[in-house]
Amino acid sequence: MTTFRVATEADDALLRGLLRENGMATWVEMTMEREPSFFAAKNTLGRDWAVIAEDREKVIGMYTASIMPVHLNGKPTNLGYLGGLRVNPQHRRRIRYLREGYASITRCAPASVPWWFTVVARENDAARRLLEGAVPGLPPYHVQGDYVTFALPVSRGKRHGLWRRVDWSADVSSAVGGRPGRQPSPGGTPDDCGRDARAPVVGIYNKAAAQFQYSPVLTREFAEQLEFYVCGEAVAALWDQRAFKQIVARRYRHPSLIPFYNAYARIARRIPLPREGSALDQTFLAFLSMPPDLALLQDLLALCKTPVASIGVHANHPLIPIIERFKPVRYPARIYAVTFNGAPPVTTLPAQPEAALL
Repeated sequence: MTTFRVATEADDALLRGLLRENGMATWVEMTMEREPSFFAAKNTLGRDWAVIAEDREKVIGMYTASIMPVHLNGKPTNLGYLGGLRVNPQHRRRIRYLREGYASITRCAPASVPWWFTVVARENDAARRLLEGAVPGLPPYHVQGDYVTFALPVSRGKRHGLWRRVDWSADVSSAVGGRPGRQPSPGGTPDDCGRDARAPVVGIYNKAAAQFQYSPVLTREFAEQLEFYVCGEAVAALWDQRAFKQIVARRYRHPSLIPFYNAYARIARRIPLPREGSALDQTFLAFLSMPPDLALLQDLLALCKTPVASIGVHANHPLIPIIERFKPVRYPARIYAVTFNGAPPVTTLPAQPEAALL
């Protein structure tokens, strides 16, 4: 009999092992890990938990879930997010574990939510066929839109002095810097990016984020923990998560080629690859709201202290043509609404959760 229980801190080593040992294998097996403690990033934004599946004292796998404040049809709403599914190899391809796992979601949730959303990599064809196939016993998956995470080489950045770091200890005027009233041009090169001191950073972001489904609702309490920058009506946070969450290159199909590729990457200013067993040195360009302006993005990259910067946007975002000029690596995915009772409301807004929170 399979049992599902909410993990506690006593399960820390078990959870970290499941993440470390269950990666997605392509030309490189990448794992999403949480070292040195699975619970170091607990309740980052909202409330989250992990569920462990066991069958006759054997560990089957795990999944993570959270309830977070997001925008839904332009309004703040608490929705559930499903992620972190890991199943040990000997227990995969057994549909009953999936059925029982989905049945446990609402039982283990600390509160009821209208529905859940999740993100599945486009290259994970087997999972998408199963989830979109209306399999009896599994909840329906409603396609919400396509999503792309880009990894950009910071070496292609260029300092223009446009962004101003937010000083949360100062008043709004001194926090944002620059001369008030000057705005970046929508397609040209801005020469100055001060902004009107009457518009708070959090308010600027939430106003822009309300145009997307599943974008997070930012609070000042949370924002003060991050390194935020502003430029006119543009907002961004540089969020280096390596201290508590890592993307690790566990195995390469041809590891002997990596030094040669990295030598080329240095010359061509492309994304450098980590050594086997090492984490990708990246910073998330999180809570990003900016016009499609080349100089703005160059300047933001130049502020990063890691070789790689990551951005997640919906597949038709107007910023994408600018992003592609930096020769990024693309990670396409599809966003779904997962419902247990009924269907989510119809909307025309694009789905754009925050990549740093997934």
